[in-house]
Amino acid sequence: MNSEKKAAIIHDHQTGKLSYRTLSKKHGLNTTMIFNMIREEKKKEELKVEIEPLEVLAAISSMDEKAVREELRKVRLENELLKIVIDISSQELGVDLLKKAGTRQSQ
Repeated sequence: MNSEKKAAIIHDHQTGKLSYRTLSKKHGLNTTMIFNMIREEKKKEELKVEIEPLEVLAAISSMDEKAVREELRKVRLENELLKIVIDISSQELGVDLLKKAGTRQSQ
């Protein structure tokens, strides 16, 4: 089977949400063959999603050390600022915002 026909079958499935049986009748192929083709395509798409974080990691590693250190400094400052905001809010509201709701008080 050529790749154009395979692409057409996958396209019909993704856009039309046609059943495997309908696709097999439309394209003159076995239902199992259609099912396997679509399953393989879904696996390829899942692999693409798994590869994206690796691409991000590669982009970070290509940054120079100075830029990475600066980004880390900014994230640490933001984290510290958020902790201060939580502390101030807890004091003003009189409620411990970091404590999980519904936990028992120790006696």
